[in-house]
Amino acid sequence: MSFKERRRQFVQTVRVGWFLAYRTLKRSSRATTGLIIFIMVLTFLNLVVVSGLLIGLISGSFQQFRDGYSGEIMITASPGRNFIENSPALVNYIAAHPDVKAMSVRHTSGVQVLGTLTDLPRNGERPNRISVRLVGLNVKDEESVTGFSRFLVKGNMLVDGQEGGILVGANMLRKYSSFADANIPGLDLLDDVDVGSRVRVSLTTAGGEKVSQEFTVRGIVKSKVDEISTRFFVTDPELKRMLPVNKEQVQEIAIRMDYAEAPALVSELQGFMGEHDALIQTYEDAIPSFLRDIETTMGVLGNALSSIALVVASITIFIVIFINAITRRKYIGIMKGIGISPQAIQLSYVFQAFFYGMVGSVVGIAVTFGFLKPYFAAHPINFPFSDGILVATPEGAALRIAILLAVTLAAGYIPARLIVRRNTLDAILGR
Repeated sequence: MSFKERRRQFVQTVRVGWFLAYRTLKRSSRATTGLIIFIMVLTFLNLVVVSGLLIGLISGSFQQFRDGYSGEIMITASPGRNFIENSPALVNYIAAHPDVKAMSVRHTSGVQVLGTLTDLPRNGERPNRISVRLVGLNVKDEESVTGFSRFLVKGNMLVDGQEGGILVGANMLRKYSSFADANIPGLDLLDDVDVGSRVRVSLTTAGGEKVSQEFTVRGIVKSKVDEISTRFFVTDPELKRMLPVNKEQVQEIAIRMDYAEAPALVSELQGFMGEHDALIQTYEDAIPSFLRDIETTMGVLGNALSSIALVVASITIFIVIFINAITRRKYIGIMKGIGISPQAIQLSYVFQAFFYGMVGSVVGIAVTFGFLKPYFAAHPINFPFSDGILVATPEGAALRIAILLAVTLAAGYIPARLIVRRNTLDAILGR
């Protein structure tokens, strides 16, 4: 047989198989068809949504880290250094860069905070004192980068030019901390400190000299980003006055810009710094590696759960096609007897399975991207460490559709082949 004849025969087989599938679906029960499609929709949602939500638990914390603390680029002191070298020149360079939308320059220092100024601790009693990171902010710049005021849960914001006020991270106060009822060794929290309380902040210089200043708690800030809920904040000039040396050298710079341009700016800034030490990273690189490991683990767990749904769907399709073929065994035998090729009959069941899988996937895509993803973006799941979102991309959905269709086609082909292979006369006589 020539290639042309084989191609014509193949086309004829496909056309007959398509016609048989169309007639079968048209005459089948709408309730049964709707139920099968519903199962396929649930399977698709399980493939996309379950893994998307598990990954979204961690991705939500990444987004909060970016929006509330780091911006698109985070610059910090190199390991082993106390400040970013050549800070003034770097700040001026960033401020003049056309791609930069906003920048927050922060001084930070490790300090001790005494929460009780009037009562001395009793014999054997622990002083009401903790060690924290104190951050000096330009309030206006910080607001433009992170929207810092939205983290205020009680009291009033700091105001540039006003002195004597401090903002306290909620997780460092026993009254507000999420860990107040946890007996964690080494975790110290301030007691009896609230808005209006007076606290004493002390830092020790390299020469052993102690510098102290009293502040009034203006407000409490709380976020699922640890760098906010576990720090104290004052205006930048007040912290600089307490620093004994290197007052112009800063510890952190957060940059807000289009993320697509961030990697190029990171390379540019690294070239500008030259031999000067600084850790310049996009927010993704600045995220701790253990969180990346958790994201990978969540992805594996989501895929494992999704695979169970995939197996259930394939078994469902197998059973439906198998029962359909069994009940129509005599009809299949007659079709073979009048000259319809077994391949065309098998293809008809494969087309039916393809129909169920494709319609279920299309409905699943509409539900995922038309309803679920916008819903979770507007109403994230409130977890203690993040606001969970649904992570779903068109590329990922397309891959899962391909997997679902491949499994569905196999589940439709196997039972059809088992039935069609039987002896034609036995099928007609029902033996």
